Amino acid sequence: MKNKLVPGILLGAVVGGAITLADKNTRTALKNSYSNLKEGKRNENAQPSKFNVLKDEIMYWKDAVEEIRRNNPELERALKDAKNTFQERKKNDKHLNG
Repeated sequence: MKNKLVPGILLGAVVGGAITLADKNTRTALKNSYSNLKEGKRNENAQPSKFNVLKDEIMYWKDAVEEIRRNNPELERALKDAKNTFQERKKNDKHLNG
């Protein structure tokens, strides 16, 4: 085997993991985490992941936009008309300058 980087990294990870298990507190925490994972429990002290926070934020704004659309159909029409007007102007400017 010519490339020894990956096997060296893997071997280092195994050795490092084995050395950290020499500490009793680490072993106890690992056992507790494993049993909680096996039972399907979540760590209540853990903060929500950044992915979940971002997902919640996106869902909030999506719901807010949908509510605005439902409650203000004339606003939605006005925004679409404005968008179409700007697109038409841009297209006309390209034809005149092109």
